[in-house]
Amino acid sequence: MEKTKTLLLLLTSSIILFKLYLFPPTQSHEDLKAEPDELELTNLNNNHTWPLLYAKDVVSLNGKNFSEFMGKNRNVMVMFYANWCYWSKKLAPEFAAAAKMLKGEADLVMVDAYLEKDLAKEYNILAYPTLYLFVAGVRQFQFFGERTRDVISAWVREKMTLGTYSITTTDEAERILTVESKLVLGFLHDLEGMESEELAAASKLHSDVNFYQTTSADVAEFFHIHPKSKRPALIFLHLEAGKATPFRHQFTRLAIANFVTHTKHPLVVTLTIHNAQFVFQDPRKQLWLFAPAYGSDKVILTFEEVAKALKGKLLHVYVEMNSEGVGRRVSQEFGVSGNAPRVSSL
Repeated sequence: MEKTKTLLLLLTSSIILFKLYLFPPTQSHEDLKAEPDELELTNLNNNHTWPLLYAKDVVSLNGKNFSEFMGKNRNVMVMFYANWCYWSKKLAPEFAAAAKMLKGEADLVMVDAYLEKDLAKEYNILAYPTLYLFVAGVRQFQFFGERTRDVISAWVREKMTLGTYSITTTDEAERILTVESKLVLGFLHDLEGMESEELAAASKLHSDVNFYQTTSADVAEFFHIHPKSKRPALIFLHLEAGKATPFRHQFTRLAIANFVTHTKHPLVVTLTIHNAQFVFQDPRKQLWLFAPAYGSDKVILTFEEVAKALKGKLLHVYVEMNSEGVGRRVSQEFGVSGNAPRVSSL
């Protein structure tokens, strides 16, 4: 009798366990409430719309608007993801939270690299998610840290405080020129080491000027440094003023910092196609010198002396009246002709 009861109990237990194996219990209503984010992501995964959950804090970019957005925003962290990727979905809420923490400091954006294959190819996206920090439209750093809001935001802030950023190709150089009004470029032997450290140290004394470094002769030439110049070489580009000023002193942080201090505020702005908009929109009263590019050295020196005496009171603009492009066109608009220098006030 006892053996029969034992056998029945074992048989009943086996049947119950077998049913539980075949038909696992569903979550209760309370369990569903306990993890709303996970449940919501599971439901949204069916139609690939889960990234919309974070649209309020994270901008979604694609091949059509990627370059334009990069051109308008200096510090951008990009999360390249795939909408079917578990790890992408897991990172998304932390990434969005980091975007809130960095609001006003940097922009955090998402790109579906599985759909945007051209962007994925351009930036060599081989795994999901992949995170890069772009500075002035150029990819600078890849993130490998712990994927939490605190670590991500701290990492971005740390990278934003670095003194210098590297340029390796002329394509990158061209992108940088579209967003900068003035910059310093160092043409170095190496992107790490003593030269880079001196440049970075000098940059921390000039938060209003961005410093870059390169080892590429092509990039150096793009920024008006002769590709065969003795390294380290350095140049200050003031795009609004249309000036490229080479550095001719010992390559130390103090000498570089002093050079930038005296160079970043030009006495006379040379009108170019790059700075014309800034000049015309400047609210200050202006004094313009129309003079040929050659044979006007004495006149220009006198004009600079006047600018020095009136520094801060007037904007002094020099127009190369016989040069191709904007100088000649503006001279014609003002009715200035011939080769005789002429001064006008605006």
